[in-house]
Amino acid sequence: DTDEKATLLTALSILIAAIPIALPLVLQVTLAIGAYRMATRHHAIVTRMSALQDIASMDVLCSDKTGTLTTAKMSINLDMIWAASDKAFEVLGVNSRTPDLAKEQKKQLMLMGVMSANADKKDDAIDGAVLRAYDKMSAEWGPDVVQKKSDWEQLKLTGFNPEVKRTVATIRSKSKGRNLIVAKGLVSKILDTESGGKDSGELQWKCAECREDPSFAEMVSKKDVEMSSAGYKTIALAIGYEGEDMHFLGLLPMIDPPRYDTAITIQRLMDAGVEVKMITGDHLNIAKETARLVGMATNILPGEMTRDASYTRDELIREAGGFAQVLPRDKRECVLALQRSYNLVVGMTGDGVNDAPALSAAQCGIAVDDATDAAKNAAAMILTAEGLSAVFGAVVESRKIFARLFSYVSYRMATTIQILLYLSILVYAFDCALAPLYVILLALLNDVTMIPIAEDNQTASAEPEHANIGHLIGFSTALGVIQTLASMVFYLLMDRGLVKGIGAHEDHGWPNNVHAQNAIWLQISIAAELLIFTARAPGLFFFSRPSTQLIVSTMLGNVLSTLLAIYAFEEPLDWEEVARIWIFDIAALFVLDWAKMLYKFIFDHNSAGVIDEAAIHAEDEAMQKPAEEDQPVVEFDKTVAHHRESIRLLADQVEVRAKKSTKSMVFLAEGKTRPSRTSFRPVQSKSVRVAGSKSVKLGGNLHKMTPGTFARQSSGILG
Repeated sequence: DTDEKATLLTALSILIAAIPIALPLVLQVTLAIGAYRMATRHHAIVTRMSALQDIASMDVLCSDKTGTLTTAKMSINLDMIWAASDKAFEVLGVNSRTPDLAKEQKKQLMLMGVMSANADKKDDAIDGAVLRAYDKMSAEWGPDVVQKKSDWEQLKLTGFNPEVKRTVATIRSKSKGRNLIVAKGLVSKILDTESGGKDSGELQWKCAECREDPSFAEMVSKKDVEMSSAGYKTIALAIGYEGEDMHFLGLLPMIDPPRYDTAITIQRLMDAGVEVKMITGDHLNIAKETARLVGMATNILPGEMTRDASYTRDELIREAGGFAQVLPRDKRECVLALQRSYNLVVGMTGDGVNDAPALSAAQCGIAVDDATDAAKNAAAMILTAEGLSAVFGAVVESRKIFARLFSYVSYRMATTIQILLYLSILVYAFDCALAPLYVILLALLNDVTMIPIAEDNQTASAEPEHANIGHLIGFSTALGVIQTLASMVFYLLMDRGLVKGIGAHEDHGWPNNVHAQNAIWLQISIAAELLIFTARAPGLFFFSRPSTQLIVSTMLGNVLSTLLAIYAFEEPLDWEEVARIWIFDIAALFVLDWAKMLYKFIFDHNSAGVIDEAAIHAEDEAMQKPAEEDQPVVEFDKTVAHHRESIRLLADQVEVRAKKSTKSMVFLAEGKTRPSRTSFRPVQSKSVRVAGSKSVKLGGNLHKMTPGTFARQSSGILG
């Protein structure tokens, strides 16, 4: 009876010790603290806790251009305003007899731009630029510009729509008493509203110049390409009296410079294993030029290539650097193709009502600063700061949260394996059953002392963190088995002088008395507490400093265990025996740490290294926001040249860092054996042939080492 009761109590105590009682508490506290830090330090608010995992796992970020990659503070270059057709200006009374014809045409173009703008929306990217340029023209070119405007009044304005890509205004000439239609928007849609398919616009037309001269549209397109290649976004204008033909006036060239931190943020995201694609409604050429200025891949394709579902379409979406001239539904198609065909975790930025379906479809929908309520409701994360830097900060913080959770869970699984395996061996092989009190105290101390891991000083992985049960079980098992072996070595050496009062097992049998149990319990307790330092570190544990709270908590647990073994239990240990146990466990910790590194090397476990936050902080300290960023551009060519030079310098810095790194030391400190699969590196452009399609040019300035291309390049299929 007594033996059965003792056996039952021992089994029950081991079962209780195997249950991670504090696991739900640690998980909730870690997620809550992480979400708070993301909101206060990185200006990113998560709308649900599960979004933290999605952000940490994000493989691809589909970013819009205007306002996210760029400042959205557009400026029109008055000297480059282009008048397309003299005949069109005759509608406004400007003809070959008009003095200084070229300048007058530019004035009329600018005037029509203002009359088709909403004067109350000075903060709008396009209308604000038009209104500012008109004021500048009035100040520099004379008051007659204002006088001409006074003859017109705006009767009706149909605002911009992402589908029709134009605004249409009805204005009235006070002197002539006639109504004039003014359209402003995307070049192709102003030339012919059915370009790319008939849309839902109330007014439909094809400019008279296109009907009369088939080469006119090609000539306008060529000029548009020329301007966009120089870094200018173009706005086309057409006019026509009500009931009459529409006439194409010309182009207003405006520059929307990248944010000062966009290029370096994209470099950081790519070095962190996140591929960045540009998804924009702007013209293809301006998208490519913007990509060059911020260091993104320039193999950007037209949005219409996403609309016919097929394997070829999915391959193009995967390999392309982005898409331009997209409709809202194209964004959702890109997200779904990447998710369904390639099992990628996709992030998507957006700000408008039309972006809501794409934000909702993406695992990590990101509503940018000043987004509409509809976009915020559909998003998993809401940014409270402009640009992509907040996204990178959120990626880093979420991966640190993941690392905290992984280190705790792997630690708790390893200690469970050690307790079950070691105590079972003692019972069945050596007839040494540890008293239930010891086992319960062991589990209690291990759980309570690990709560501060929620604020641990973790590092962010240089690759997306995907939950992998196989890796978790393998890593935990390796640690647990090695811990068990260390404890077995201790037990086998107890009668060789490690613990006093225990005779040689050849004469007295294997130790199982109360004094021996005290020693066994203290050894397991200290070893289990020290295990967290190995489980949490990406490299050798002494290269990664834990948080003060975790160190204090762990050491307090060890001190308490030591005092219990010396003063509280029957047949207590003395200080000399305790010192031997401490020395043994510390030595075992170093052996365990090296065994962990061997496991990481063999099984490629978290081998991409970590993000160097200290270097990033130093860069941020040295990089100040220019005072002119929030102001209209004055020196257009100088602005473009500055951003191109910045990209060249970034590429040079990447090469310098790669040459300086010592692989062996990086592996020991970070566990790094290979680069991130998406990396910032300049190479030559290349072409690949996708099944069933023509050859498509890919690459440009960047070589995208994504999971798919990484595997194919390794096997020689791509490249």
